[in-house]
Amino acid sequence: MTKANFQGMTKQELRAYVLEHRDDREAFYALTDKLREEPGIEITSTEQMHELIEARLDEADLRDAYKVIEEIAGLGTTPFEEIKTVNK
Repeated sequence: MTKANFQGMTKQELRAYVLEHRDDREAFYALTDKLREEPGIEITSTEQMHELIEARLDEADLRDAYKVIEEIAGLGTTPFEEIKTVNK
């Protein structure tokens, strides 16, 4: 098995990799390093880093859920806007 080149990945590619391989600590820490490079984000603890990653993962999960709901709504059952209002 070939080891992934985390340094050669963009932040978006690495984030997608981490989402698919949530137990890969090396990938997680590589993403941490890339996020530290972003202006406006100062990471002062491992706990803060975990919270930041979890928040971004939750946002990604929510976007994925809405995408699935849109696909289901496109099947001609319940309009998507009605689904969103029922789940609020």
